[in-house]
Amino acid sequence: MKYSRILGTGHYLPSRVVSNFDVMKMMETSDEFIVKRTGVHYRRYAESDMSASALAVPACKAAVKDAGLRMEDIDFLIMNTITPDHADPGCVFFLQDKLGLPGIGALDIRQQCAGLIYGLSIADHFVRAGTYRHVLIACSEVLSKRVDGSHDGKNLAILLGDGAGAVVVGATNNEKEKILSTTLHADGSGAKILYTAAPGSALGRTEHITKDDIDTGRVHFRMNGKAIFENCVARISEAVFESLEKNDITLNDIDAVVPHQANLRILETIIEHVGIPRDKMFINVQEYGNMASASLPVAFDQARQKGMVTDGSIVLLVAFGSGFVWGSALLQM
Repeated sequence: MKYSRILGTGHYLPSRVVSNFDVMKMMETSDEFIVKRTGVHYRRYAESDMSASALAVPACKAAVKDAGLRMEDIDFLIMNTITPDHADPGCVFFLQDKLGLPGIGALDIRQQCAGLIYGLSIADHFVRAGTYRHVLIACSEVLSKRVDGSHDGKNLAILLGDGAGAVVVGATNNEKEKILSTTLHADGSGAKILYTAAPGSALGRTEHITKDDIDTGRVHFRMNGKAIFENCVARISEAVFESLEKNDITLNDIDAVVPHQANLRILETIIEHVGIPRDKMFINVQEYGNMASASLPVAFDQARQKGMVTDGSIVLLVAFGSGFVWGSALLQM
């Protein structure tokens, strides 16, 4: 029987390091407030001429190299971003062109912070079915271009950073190195807990965007922080237990848990709720902030680089994002 497995991972982070003291120059906040609320000390910001697709290119090249492949070996491309190059078409097509992959299938998904989980599930099914041999998944975000330092926006803005991560999925006949399972969930009743209202076709008017949209902040993220905190903790905790039950294992069997890096308070609460040993959870949010969909693949690649994830490791990836959308991927490396 053919299985799918992780062949390679890669990530890219812009060189510009932005401290909390730098953020204080952009909006009314403090280092003490940011650290207490989020645990974040630093984040990366891309240069103004960098787009999501441009940021993804070095991450994709690193993942393909890590897989021992050439770019032309990739026969399907998936991209997730909430900061696309342009309003349309999908960002994946701009990335496809930059990678020099004309003619292959390309899929643009919008699963927010759970983009890698959904991408892995899609790739897993394609590879096991024999439809494609090597699927490249990219998650890239340039959130610095969406920072809003106003009173209504700064509680989220202080978290945000830029980055990109990529994963290559391919076939294997070895049942000891495979994607063991993926679980996918969504609940649209929470879609407006964290969302951007404009531009959009649900605004009850003919104009695509107006000055009032800009003046009132409808073009920026708006978040109910308490509701996001509670749902993120609950849903990621559920996803962990669901994955364990689905595979008939316990936390003792897991070598590493790599979560979406929402914020440090959320991750510490999940550790407490689920009973995950702190040394089994990979956390880098203090250094890079919340990079939305890029957070998970960047953390996954860094966990491999730091030796927390090695050949044979059983690794649980979990994520929650706006929508609501959440899920897990259990991997045997």
